[in-house]
Amino acid sequence: MALDARTVVCKALSGLHREKRYSNIVLDELLNTEELSAKDRAFASRLFYGVIERRITIDYVLEHASSIPLRKLHPLVLETLRVAVYQLLYMDKIPPSAAVNEAVSGVRRLKQGNASGFVNGVLRGILRRRDTWFDDLPTGDTALSVLHSCPMELIEFWRKAYGEERMMALVEHINDIPESYVRVNTLRTTDEEFSKTLQNIGISHQIEPDVPHCFELKCGYLGNKLELVDKNCYYYQDKASQYVCLALNAQPGETVADVCAAPGGKSFTVAQTMQNKGRLLSCDVYSHKCEIIERRAQQLGITMLDTAVRDASTPCPEPLQGAFDRVICDVPCSGLGVIRRKPEIRYKSLGELKELPALQYAILERSAELVKAGGVLQYSTCTLNPAENEQIAERFLSEHTEFSPRVLPVSTCFEALGETPSHILTLFPHIHKTDGFFIAGFEKK
Repeated sequence: MALDARTVVCKALSGLHREKRYSNIVLDELLNTEELSAKDRAFASRLFYGVIERRITIDYVLEHASSIPLRKLHPLVLETLRVAVYQLLYMDKIPPSAAVNEAVSGVRRLKQGNASGFVNGVLRGILRRRDTWFDDLPTGDTALSVLHSCPMELIEFWRKAYGEERMMALVEHINDIPESYVRVNTLRTTDEEFSKTLQNIGISHQIEPDVPHCFELKCGYLGNKLELVDKNCYYYQDKASQYVCLALNAQPGETVADVCAAPGGKSFTVAQTMQNKGRLLSCDVYSHKCEIIERRAQQLGITMLDTAVRDASTPCPEPLQGAFDRVICDVPCSGLGVIRRKPEIRYKSLGELKELPALQYAILERSAELVKAGGVLQYSTCTLNPAENEQIAERFLSEHTEFSPRVLPVSTCFEALGETPSHILTLFPHIHKTDGFFIAGFEKK
């Protein structure tokens, strides 16, 4: 029997916590196995991501309303309660009684019918105190954590890293809906033609003045509208990633390497910046990802791109040593800059991140071997963690005197921060309307 949207969400949430995978992968897999309408799929996505985003807030309410500790509840019962509480607290258009009744029916569909009375009682109790649950919250970090569903550990971490003011802004904006950006494929169309196409199908948009060929899509729910646009004329790419390519400033005819290229977006943008002239080598440790990059490049009309299967943390093969004018080193990272897109990242223990800088530095050191004399090496992450960002850049310059700092040519980003342009840049979601990103530039003497 086909499952309804709420039941699908409960199963997906249970699977996410059990398997510890990325939220988008877990939800996509389950949605693809269930027959849901486009409207129900959109509803399920909002519920799923909403519950993950607000889990600390939701559990605060449940812990005070439930006579049974949450850790002792069956996972499917707990997720059913979380889904219902999210609806009660954050979805005003759903009648409260409907949310409660659906939760009671849901636990039965999930074969947890013996908990239906308990679920009904807990939710009815929450409903009676719906507008007063947070009146007695302690002040300070506890209130900040509960109200914005941000772990205390992350609050203190960002305070130490960026100061009180920026920490507060990061936490207060942690649940914002991220902007939706696309990059126009200039090998297939022009900004003007793409803009007209969007207008004709009713998609509101804005052309970003500081980033060439970058469009922000303003529609809250695009539905199937974008299916009317040739998928080879654009691709989704956050403005932060487009800033990375803009900062690289690759020129037609040059040789460029992208050492951790999958899924390929930065390689594609750089290829267009180079007018599809020169050589671009896109590398990844997995062969199937290289095949995906090659296939998508062909669809986009990119002919200058080749792929290679290699581990960027291992010594550079002799034929590649000193062979490139510019090298992109966009390394694996903790992802603390993309929490708005992958909300489960906030719940990672920061202790799990301690091994990453060693790998990141190894990749940067090995990538330096590819750079020609006078060439450019650029390091980037999608995280907000000085140990993976500034400390890596500082160590590299201190240990590699053959490289000097390269001022990044993205002055508007520095102006937004009130800083003088330099070789390192941190992009903040609340300041730059991007994912959280870090970029560092080096030049080989």
